[in-house]
Amino acid sequence: MRIGFVVAFEAEIGQLSEHGEIETVCGIRHIKRQFGKNEAVIALSGIGKANAAACTQVLISVLGCEAILNIGLAGNTGSIPLGGAVVASSATYHDLIPVDFVSEDSPWTSVFTPDERMNTVARQILDELGTVHADGIVASGDQFIDDKETKNSIVERTGCSCVEMEGGAIAHIAMKNETPFCIVKIISDDADDDAGDQFHETVSISDYLKTSVGFITRFAETLAF
Repeated sequence: MRIGFVVAFEAEIGQLSEHGEIETVCGIRHIKRQFGKNEAVIALSGIGKANAAACTQVLISVLGCEAILNIGLAGNTGSIPLGGAVVASSATYHDLIPVDFVSEDSPWTSVFTPDERMNTVARQILDELGTVHADGIVASGDQFIDDKETKNSIVERTGCSCVEMEGGAIAHIAMKNETPFCIVKIISDDADDDAGDQFHETVSISDYLKTSVGFITRFAETLAF
């Protein structure tokens, strides 16, 4: 099985490229790695919904991925501690108002639902890594949320557990292509007035990379349909 992984940092590709050459297709930098019976294509999306959507479509249409997983950072709007993880029970947009406009085209919904088999594997791996996690709604928009009033407004409209900038678009395109997907977000800040300082000071990039690379490796080795 070929699994597409959408990641946020060049270093994630770098750390996983020991046995694979970095390639570029349609502007998407990626590597291919074999993990047991599965082949992983790890791709750098870039920031924001447009980049994430383009990356997902290339993984599916050009690189032949049969499942999509996104792991990245997010701002906390629930009760998960910094460094913990949200496994998406669903994903949506917080900056498209009214969001129901999305449902006027395939996949005919504004709430995108991950594959439960993939979510089950994700939870098992987070347990193995000792990462606190909970299921929750991931809300995406082209905005770094760093004030409490904006955060509270998003939570009121979406009921989300975290906010970030790519997951909803990845989920949207995966569902449009009838491709199973999973979204895992590591909490980097509280999406309030101190979010910028927290992002740089509280959850170190090295700690995140350790979690991300370990998660990708185990997920690629484990997933089976």
